[in-house]
Amino acid sequence: MNEERIWLLLSLQLSNEATAEELAELQTLLQQQPDVSAKAALISNLWQTDVENTKQQNASLVFDKHLQRLSNQLTAPALQFENTEPEEINSEVKLVPVNHAKRRWYWAAASVAAVIITCLFVFLPTDKVNKPVKFAENTVSTKAGSKSKIQLPDGTQVWLNADSKIEYNENFNGKFREVKLTGEAFFDVVKNKEKPFIIHTAEMDVKVLGTAFNVRSYPGETTSETALLRGSVEIFLHKNTDKKYILKPNDKLVLTNNITAIADSAGPDDIEKQLVKMKKVRINKAENEITETMWVKNKLAFDNEQLEKILAETERWYDVTIELRNEKAKSFRFTSVFENKPLTDVLEALCLAAHLHYQVKGATVTIW
Repeated sequence: MNEERIWLLLSLQLSNEATAEELAELQTLLQQQPDVSAKAALISNLWQTDVENTKQQNASLVFDKHLQRLSNQLTAPALQFENTEPEEINSEVKLVPVNHAKRRWYWAAASVAAVIITCLFVFLPTDKVNKPVKFAENTVSTKAGSKSKIQLPDGTQVWLNADSKIEYNENFNGKFREVKLTGEAFFDVVKNKEKPFIIHTAEMDVKVLGTAFNVRSYPGETTSETALLRGSVEIFLHKNTDKKYILKPNDKLVLTNNITAIADSAGPDDIEKQLVKMKKVRINKAENEITETMWVKNKLAFDNEQLEKILAETERWYDVTIELRNEKAKSFRFTSVFENKPLTDVLEALCLAAHLHYQVKGATVTIW
């Protein structure tokens, strides 16, 4: 009942018809149900993007276009969250004329219809509709400066990098084995053709049968990555549900998280090329290992990486805060491997190569 109330209040908010009391109630309900809150945030972003793109048009045309766009995407839906059974859904939406006094509820109903269709397009798998997946039963997280290795109910091995979190159900009930990842993890998935394994991140979903691969999706980073060692994976992007990307061994997909920044600097034909880049994994010649997964062996490895990104990784690795006061140095690039080295050894090597200086006070590092 609360979830139905959330969708109604959200529809009022999206149509600018909600009162202050209703907005307050919506925020309270979302705080009480974090899993629904994540879906509501995604729906709001989709709605807002559509409104911005069509803000010069008549309101009714905006609504019609929004429904049509979502309907088109439903013809080839991406694999997402599971939802209610097909027979429980009333796919017929009938709109009837209303008088001016009922205008507020007309737009609410219209918004609800859009929200329902959005939920279908965002949260349904490709072939069957089930109840929403909840990941609250088991949560494993690592703090900055630590890592962890766990075994999932199906025998799949997961190495969790620093400052990361994985959520999953106890018995993997349902048609899929699903987990939610925040941060970085290396997966060695037990093969099961009857029950695909799916990793949900903030930007993409990765579907596999049985394989070994690395997924990186840290909040605040400009890119998300999936690097494949063996087997094959299918990747579905939240920002482009019309297609999927298939990786083969040693392939890597790099997704730019900030699509707005791309749109401002590129034409429509170039946006997708900049949004998604297919690359090969990087082989460290000295170590004869794949750079993207060397962290699993406790090796802090960089291959022609900018200093700004290196310092962000170093912060997570050693649980410190690093302040770089030399703006020009952010773009300096380094290639190096540090295995079981103390923080001072890493700082000494980086600063010596870039002619910089550093100071460590407690858990704070200053570089200039």
